[in-house]
Amino acid sequence: MNKKAIIAIVAVIIVAILGILFFIGSGDTVLQTMDATVTLPNNYTLDNKGVATCGDVGVFFTSVTGGSKELQDELFKAIESNGKDAGYKKVKTGKVNGYKTYQYSANPKSLKNVSTDRVYSGNQYSWKEYAPYTPFMDMTNMKVKNFRYVAFVKDDNIDELYIFTNNTDVDLYSPEFENIINSIAPLESK
Repeated sequence: MNKKAIIAIVAVIIVAILGILFFIGSGDTVLQTMDATVTLPNNYTLDNKGVATCGDVGVFFTSVTGGSKELQDELFKAIESNGKDAGYKKVKTGKVNGYKTYQYSANPKSLKNVSTDRVYSGNQYSWKEYAPYTPFMDMTNMKVKNFRYVAFVKDDNIDELYIFTNNTDVDLYSPEFENIINSIAPLESK
């Protein structure tokens, strides 16, 4: 082999190694549901259950199947009206990137059933009661002390983001988590 060929082969190998190292070290972590994605910083690692973790924080993103926008509205109205006594905090609705959002935070161990407002009809009252729903608790070994819930509703799709921690000093409303929430985007079909 001549000297130029050896130099070219070595250069190609070095560029390939640097490219692999760059790809491994710089890519963000993307969580995907059936119809949307959220992007996490590259210091999060993904386990085989679909939970991304970084230190004391876990993130779980899932699609809701069998639910409806009407049911989500009804549940959230119950949480807005009566959730404080049931352990729900920082309850709010909003919009992010074309998605309607429903948000709250809570300590999962403090949550209680929440009910809709009572309606009097005829000679009786009626209401619906909802049990706390924390699917991420089955997905992690972490002793969760606080979590933030965000539902993203667009068209007929509902996706849920859970950001949770075992450290009460973690601010679940910090810019890092706001950036994750604001990264919501529809899944591109190819």
